[in-house]
Amino acid sequence: MKKKLIIAMLLALSLFMVACSNKGDTKAEGKVLKVAVSEDAQTLEPNDLNDDYAENILIQVYDTLVKRNSKGELVNSIAESIKTPDPQSFKIKIREGVKFSNGDPLTVEDVIFTLQRAAASEKFKSFYGKIDPNSYKKEDDLTFSFKLTEPDAAFLNSLSHPAVSILSKKYVESGADLANAPMGTGPFVLDEWVQNDHANFSVNENYWGDAPKISGIEMKVIPEASQRIIELESGGVDLAYKVDPSEIPNIEENKDLKLYRKLDNSVHFIGFNMDKAPFDKKEAREAMVNAIDMNSIFETVYMNSGKLATSPINPNFKYSIADSLKPNVVNKERAKELFAAAGMGEGTNLSIYTSDNTQRVNVATMMQAQLKEYGIGLDVERLEWGAFIDALKNKEHNMFIMSWNPSVVDAHYELFQPFHSSNKGQGPNYMYFGNEELDNLIKEGISTIDEAKRADIYKRAQELINKEYPWLYICYGETVVAGNNRVEGLDLLPKYPQELKDVNLLEK
Repeated sequence: MKKKLIIAMLLALSLFMVACSNKGDTKAEGKVLKVAVSEDAQTLEPNDLNDDYAENILIQVYDTLVKRNSKGELVNSIAESIKTPDPQSFKIKIREGVKFSNGDPLTVEDVIFTLQRAAASEKFKSFYGKIDPNSYKKEDDLTFSFKLTEPDAAFLNSLSHPAVSILSKKYVESGADLANAPMGTGPFVLDEWVQNDHANFSVNENYWGDAPKISGIEMKVIPEASQRIIELESGGVDLAYKVDPSEIPNIEENKDLKLYRKLDNSVHFIGFNMDKAPFDKKEAREAMVNAIDMNSIFETVYMNSGKLATSPINPNFKYSIADSLKPNVVNKERAKELFAAAGMGEGTNLSIYTSDNTQRVNVATMMQAQLKEYGIGLDVERLEWGAFIDALKNKEHNMFIMSWNPSVVDAHYELFQPFHSSNKGQGPNYMYFGNEELDNLIKEGISTIDEAKRADIYKRAQELINKEYPWLYICYGETVVAGNNRVEGLDLLPKYPQELKDVNLLEK
């Protein structure tokens, strides 16, 4: 009897040890990665995203069916395989044994629910509304299929968007507040989020992949770029996002710090409010393009970090014509002619709105100085991110400074959200730009599967946009992150949000 009891106890102990070993490396205990970010999300609701700041959090908590790796390649994530018998048919098999962080198993029904919810949302129905709602079919416990009502050349790419972060149907239907309390299958659990201050994460003990090498994450919102570096140097954080180019030389000389750099998918620009004088006139917009010395701004503010922009589609994207175009150059006489034609000149006063971002404030300040030569005043309005977006939605601005880095790496999404007329007043179309010819080209581009035909369509679309001047281009961006020497394993993605599950912290 005693022997049986001892065996039973040993068996229980061994099962406990196996269970513990499956939950990750115990060496990760106490290794909390502290990260300084520049701005915070307005909401964590996947179907109501306006910016990539929310993805800083969502990318840690959720998974998608597919994702982009650090090389820009589309790879499977929750999907084990995706088959397309024809351009409008999809058959998806999900990984076996995946669980949500609360321990509930991931099912085919959860994935179908996620797609249906995104397709029904106001913001993302254009992404997923082409799924025939009557075509969903559960093939087996891990496999389902569906059809599109029409061809969509970008659809597979769109399955990597955080709008289709895989949700628990049970959790959502229980009344969960996804805007503040996300719950997914990703490597971390969001324990606390105090908006515009911090977000704390712990490891998801039910994570299906390799266990994170750290025990948690603390994200601190520090808007000032210089303050983020001060926090890094003092040991207050381990990583600092959005390093200002002016800080790069000092970091390179500091033996205790290191830099991570990668040309990213972003386009930095100044947008004109085309729904309000004077930029409702094309002459006014073209005048600004001729008046502003963007090369000087790029050298001074960005310190040549990135690449001067020439087209709305980043050269990292297929179908971009950026490399075939030359950056704008100053033409003061032409600028004066166009300002006069637009009724602008001595005594004209404009406003430019920017978030609480030092780099963008510096851009606005240099523009302010340059416009004085034309007798034009420029008020620089620097606002916290939420107030900034509210001001743009209320059309308070003449101009604004922003960047665009679509979560879906496809030419369609590089153009659709900023320039399609259906997106007026939604990020980043705070230019309130709309053009019927461009709308038709955007629609034609996503409906065309043939590569050569798509290339021609997007070439014409880019040329049309460049003739209308909704943006004054600044540059294609570079993701620059600084870290201390304890950090290892950070493999930069070509965008602002970074996956942190593979990062490790060495012992001090």
